Amino acid sequence: MVSVPASPAPLIRQRLFALTALLLGASLPTSNFLMNVALGLTLVCLLWQRDGRQWQAVARQPLVWLPALIVALLALSLLTHDYAYGTAMVGKYKKLLYVLPLALFFLADRRLPAQFLRGFLWANALILAISLAGGAGLATRWGISPDNPTVFKLQITQNVFMALAALVWLTRAVAGHGARRWQYGALTLLAAANVLLMVQGRTGYVALVVGAGVWLLLTLRRRQRMAVIACGVVAVAMLALIPNLAMERLTLGVQQVRHCVLAPAATAYQACDNSMGQRTAFARESWRLIQQAPLLGNGAGSFWYGNAQTGYSVHNPHNEYLLATVQNGLLGLTLFLAWMWCCYRVAWRQPTARRNLLVAVLCSYMACHLFNSFLLDSSEGHLFVVIAAMLAGWALTPRENTPQNIHYMNE
Repeated sequence: MVSVPASPAPLIRQRLFALTALLLGASLPTSNFLMNVALGLTLVCLLWQRDGRQWQAVARQPLVWLPALIVALLALSLLTHDYAYGTAMVGKYKKLLYVLPLALFFLADRRLPAQFLRGFLWANALILAISLAGGAGLATRWGISPDNPTVFKLQITQNVFMALAALVWLTRAVAGHGARRWQYGALTLLAAANVLLMVQGRTGYVALVVGAGVWLLLTLRRRQRMAVIACGVVAVAMLALIPNLAMERLTLGVQQVRHCVLAPAATAYQACDNSMGQRTAFARESWRLIQQAPLLGNGAGSFWYGNAQTGYSVHNPHNEYLLATVQNGLLGLTLFLAWMWCCYRVAWRQPTARRNLLVAVLCSYMACHLFNSFLLDSSEGHLFVVIAAMLAGWALTPRENTPQNIHYMNE
């Protein structure tokens, strides 16, 4: 009897899924073009698979329909409010609709989240190497300044993603053994130094401190927690007493807020014309708009701050909570917080190692939302959409407690 060789189509499809997940993870810290290519490939993968059995179950997940409802409210506000930036604002939030197809994509193979994470970490390792070389003055020919060695993205994006990569490397250093523990430990220290001492911007500090702090509190035993807290106090004291860039930037930020708050109305714009000063002015303007329409908001694109004489204008208060309330009122803020709560609920039901890492990342995002509108931003927003999509898929699968699966996202 002659055996018929198996069709290569399933193997090719499996490799395409894996390559797409890897490319999606690697593209977020590096290239919007590659990210769009990866998102397009996810649709190709789903069309090739042609499996609609889980579509309805995924669509019923609050993790999927809550962000879709947020986008729908913004789109409906265009019918009742006419702002020049309204359509563009809705376009920036349409990425929230990708939760459904991405959830279906990651459900196709339980190994795809690990592939995504692998691509994300490889890209950040490359960025770290180039940034360290740039900080040492070895990459000036490529236009990388030693004073602010950013590589592919702006400083906020690079710092936040590097902080999240440092968090993952920290989890692997603690769980690893032998040479791998030292390798991941070295990556963690180098990434933390890159965030705190090399690349400008304070949002990365928040992501790193909150993420690592929450993960350590969830992971370590009581005595270990006390030891970490003591080490943290010593580290903060050393940063405060020894001159360094991190404390200089934090001190400057406090001074900028103070000068903006105390400035008279006649010179308020000039006094607030800096990073933290503008964020203070954004909060004032947001509060004024919230008072005008507290329940249903002022509509998409309603926030504006600028100077007609210089032509400067911005439609983003750099605070996701304020932006949600300004545009969709308390209803929009409630929907946003409900979405975050659903993310926490699903994350908390995961196996221990995965749970601790996911909760730490979610806490980092929640803290950074105070200083930036990350759902509005391309890279940071798409990363959160990917995380929400993974959680939506895991919400449909039973909890796996075998040792192999406990460290699944940490492999």
